[in-house]
Amino acid sequence: MLAVETHQLTKDYETKDTFLRAVNNLNLKIEEAEIYSLLGPNGAGKTTSVRLLTGLLRPSEGGASVLGLDIVKNAQEIRGKVGLLTETPAIYERLTVRQNLEFIARLYNVPKKDIRHRIEEIIDLFDISEKIDLPAGSLSKGMKQKLAIARAMLHDPPVIFLDEPTASLAPESAKIVRDQILKLAKTEKRTFFICTHNLFEAERLSSRIGIINHGSLIAQGTPSELRELKKDETTTLFRFDQWSKEIKDYFETNKLEIVEMDTERKIISVIIPKIEQDTPGIIKELIHQNHSIVEVKHEFPTLEKIYLELVESESVPRENHEEEES
Repeated sequence: MLAVETHQLTKDYETKDTFLRAVNNLNLKIEEAEIYSLLGPNGAGKTTSVRLLTGLLRPSEGGASVLGLDIVKNAQEIRGKVGLLTETPAIYERLTVRQNLEFIARLYNVPKKDIRHRIEEIIDLFDISEKIDLPAGSLSKGMKQKLAIARAMLHDPPVIFLDEPTASLAPESAKIVRDQILKLAKTEKRTFFICTHNLFEAERLSSRIGIINHGSLIAQGTPSELRELKKDETTTLFRFDQWSKEIKDYFETNKLEIVEMDTERKIISVIIPKIEQDTPGIIKELIHQNHSIVEVKHEFPTLEKIYLELVESESVPRENHEEEES
């Protein structure tokens, strides 16, 4: 059974004066224990997708299932089975950290005998034990975020939806969260659906990444598969012991596009169309011409470059009605 599956999932917002298709025919298949990241700019449809999948919104067209449950017919049951970190999580600031967690445990019907142990486990997991009896309102923004993530995972949900999970966290706290996500997916077979702007985080965590813009999924695959989309933009950097004008002349004579040249650093970056086939011959010829090569390395397009090019290539205009994302 798939953890999450959608079929032409669509959500429209319509008023007297405006029409917005926030999610457009979204088709996803997410396996159990997979970490799937949805990337996209503000207003792209990420948050609306999560709200649909967690039963907080009804689709305009199409459908989806989470843990085999229909998001319309079984919305309440889905909400009880999944974990959800919203973009602006609600924390009861007058309650202590412990009271917040106890309330959530009772809300999700965690057995009374297990509540204390589960709370101790989760506060250790997220390193908030020292704050356990402080009012949640007194916590820093980062600590509140960690509490919100702990709440989303407290009832041991098999599928966890996280909207910008590390947005407010210091680097060391963000690393703790990433490490726990990887651990839970691997050892406890949890499935994570993460909405993020953080390209480094998506690449580090995800088994697959989807890129959404204007409500439509414009690319999807493993980080390696996404890089393949722009493999013709791979550059090859040559660094020399000594620089001479003849190096530039060689590449221009052989009609190889020069992307960067820095004579002080003695480097030149070029695009070699048949990179695997032709690179050894180029190295051999440069050495034959008495150019001492210190380094040769292929520089593949980064996920950031691929993401930006894909998003910028989408020119469909959006209406003024924006979904609530930041």
